[in-house]
Amino acid sequence: MAFFEHKRPRQFEYKPRFYNPEKERLEQLKAKYGEIGETYNRKINFRQAMNEKKEEKIGSKISVSKIILYACIVVVLLYVLLMVVEKWQ
Repeated sequence: MAFFEHKRPRQFEYKPRFYNPEKERLEQLKAKYGEIGETYNRKINFRQAMNEKKEEKIGSKISVSKIILYACIVVVLLYVLLMVVEKWQ
Protein backbone atom coordinates (compact mmCIF):
# COMPACT_ATOMS: atom_id res chain seq x y z
CA MET A 1 0.00 0.00 0.00
CA ALA A 2 1.37 3.36 -1.00
CA PHE A 3 -0.09 5.26 1.92
CA PHE A 4 1.99 3.50 4.53
CA GLU A 5 5.33 3.18 2.71
CA HIS A 6 7.91 5.61 3.93
CA LYS A 7 10.90 6.57 1.85
CA ARG A 8 14.20 6.56 3.59
CA PRO A 9 15.81 9.99 3.78
CA ARG A 10 18.69 10.67 1.43
CA GLN A 11 22.04 10.31 3.08
CA PHE A 12 24.13 13.43 3.42
CA GLU A 13 27.72 12.81 2.42
CA TYR A 14 29.96 15.64 3.51
CA LYS A 15 33.72 15.31 3.34
CA PRO A 16 35.28 18.28 5.11
CA ARG A 17 38.28 19.95 3.54
CA PHE A 18 40.80 22.18 5.20
CA TYR A 19 42.74 24.85 3.38
CA ASN A 20 46.02 25.90 4.91
CA PRO A 21 47.67 28.71 2.92
CA GLU A 22 50.92 28.44 4.92
CA LYS A 23 51.26 24.74 4.11
CA GLU A 24 50.60 25.42 0.42
CA ARG A 25 53.25 28.15 0.37
CA LEU A 26 55.76 25.82 2.03
CA GLU A 27 55.02 23.09 -0.52
CA GLN A 28 55.61 25.55 -3.35
CA LEU A 29 58.93 26.56 -1.81
CA LYS A 30 59.93 22.91 -1.42
CA ALA A 31 59.09 22.28 -5.07
CA LYS A 32 61.16 25.29 -6.09
CA TYR A 33 64.21 24.80 -3.85
CA GLY A 34 64.03 21.13 -2.82
CA GLU A 35 63.49 19.36 0.47
CA ILE A 36 65.15 20.55 3.67
CA GLY A 37 67.16 17.34 4.25
CA GLU A 38 68.64 17.20 0.76
CA THR A 39 72.27 18.10 0.31
CA TYR A 40 72.85 20.42 -2.57
CA ASN A 41 74.45 23.76 -3.27
CA ARG A 42 71.74 26.32 -2.94
CA LYS A 43 72.83 29.39 -4.80
CA ILE A 44 70.60 32.39 -5.26
CA ASN A 45 70.47 33.31 -8.88
CA PHE A 46 69.75 37.03 -8.91
CA ARG A 47 69.94 37.28 -12.69
CA GLN A 48 67.25 34.63 -13.11
CA ALA A 49 65.04 36.35 -10.53
CA MET A 50 65.46 39.71 -12.29
CA ASN A 51 64.62 38.15 -15.65
CA GLU A 52 61.48 36.55 -14.20
CA LYS A 53 60.34 39.93 -12.84
CA LYS A 54 61.08 41.60 -16.17
CA GLU A 55 59.08 38.94 -18.04
CA GLU A 56 56.14 39.49 -15.68
CA LYS A 57 56.18 43.22 -16.43
CA ILE A 58 56.52 42.70 -20.17
CA GLY A 59 53.79 40.08 -20.14
CA SER A 60 51.23 42.46 -18.68
CA LYS A 61 50.22 44.60 -21.62
CA ILE A 62 47.85 47.54 -21.55
CA SER A 63 44.48 46.62 -22.98
CA VAL A 64 42.94 48.52 -25.88
CA SER A 65 40.04 49.68 -23.73
CA LYS A 66 42.45 51.38 -21.31
CA ILE A 67 44.19 53.16 -24.19
CA ILE A 68 40.84 54.38 -25.53
CA LEU A 69 39.82 55.52 -22.04
CA TYR A 70 43.07 57.45 -21.56
CA ALA A 71 42.73 59.05 -24.99
CA CYS A 72 39.17 60.16 -24.21
CA ILE A 73 40.27 61.68 -20.91
CA VAL A 74 43.06 63.60 -22.66
CA VAL A 75 40.65 64.88 -25.32
CA VAL A 76 38.15 66.03 -22.69
CA LEU A 77 40.88 67.77 -20.68
CA LEU A 78 42.18 69.54 -23.81
CA TYR A 79 38.65 70.65 -24.68
CA VAL A 80 38.08 72.05 -21.18
CA LEU A 81 41.47 73.75 -21.24
CA LEU A 82 40.78 75.38 -24.62
CA MET A 83 37.34 76.56 -23.47
CA VAL A 84 38.85 78.15 -20.36
CA VAL A 85 41.60 79.86 -22.37
CA GLU A 86 39.04 81.14 -24.92
CA LYS A 87 36.81 82.64 -22.22
CA TRP A 88 39.82 84.13 -20.45
CA GLN A 89 40.98 86.13 -23.46
